[in-house]
Amino acid sequence: MTNTRELVGLAEIAKRLDVNYPTVLAWRWRHKRQVKPPWQPFPEPALTVGRSPAFDWAEVEQWAKTTGRIP
Repeated sequence: MTNTRELVGLAEIAKRLDVNYPTVLAWRWRHKRQVKPPWQPFPEPALTVGRSPAFDWAEVEQWAKTTGRIP
């Protein structure tokens, strides 16, 4: 059995969470500066292809639920 992760880029995250691309960028960088509760840091990229980060969708989805961005 293969353990596969569903990797997504920033544009795909924006689409899945129904926000615009700059919003995802803001979440990513804002949470690097503000790590005090109740802030949860945006997930780190699972890997980078060229200069483009790819994120594990399960981690991003859990972050979005924890921070109230999706029910």
